[in-house]
Amino acid sequence: MQLSILKSLSHPRHFLKCTSSRSFGAMGEVNKEMFEHKFTNDLEFRSQFDKLKCFRVMDEDGNIINKKFEGSIDDNTMQRMFRTMVMMNEADIVYNQAQRQSRISFYMTQLGEEAAGVGSAAAIKDVDMIFPQYREAGAFLWRGFSIQ
Repeated sequence: MQLSILKSLSHPRHFLKCTSSRSFGAMGEVNKEMFEHKFTNDLEFRSQFDKLKCFRVMDEDGNIINKKFEGSIDDNTMQRMFRTMVMMNEADIVYNQAQRQSRISFYMTQLGEEAAGVGSAAAIKDVDMIFPQYREAGAFLWRGFSIQ
C-alpha cells in the first residue's frame, strides 16, 4: 500500500495537481503564467524576451519525441554519463547524511540537477576549462576527480 502511495506521490503530475491550489504572492495576486511550463522538442534560439520553453528530447516516460537527436550521442558516452549521474546521486546521499550528522560542515546536494553538471561537462572537450562549484560536482566526476 505504501509503495503505491509513494509512486503516485513521486509522479510529476501529482505535484502539478497539488500546487495548483496554492497561493503565491501577496494578497493571492500572482501571475500564474510564471509557474506554467511549456515544453518543446524544437531547439531554437530567440532574441525576444518571451518566456523560454523547456527543450526536451524525451518525454516523462523515456520515449524519444524528437527523432533527429536519437543516436546523436554514442552508446559508450551515454552509458558513462548515466553511471556518473548515478554515482553523483549516491555520493549526494552519503555526503548529505554526513553533513546532517555534523561530520562535515557544509554540503549542497545536486539532486535533480545531475544531468546539468554531467551533460555540460560531457558536451565540451576535456582540455576546456570548467569552474564547477556547489551543485556541479557531477562535472568534477566526469573529469575524473574521485569522490574521496
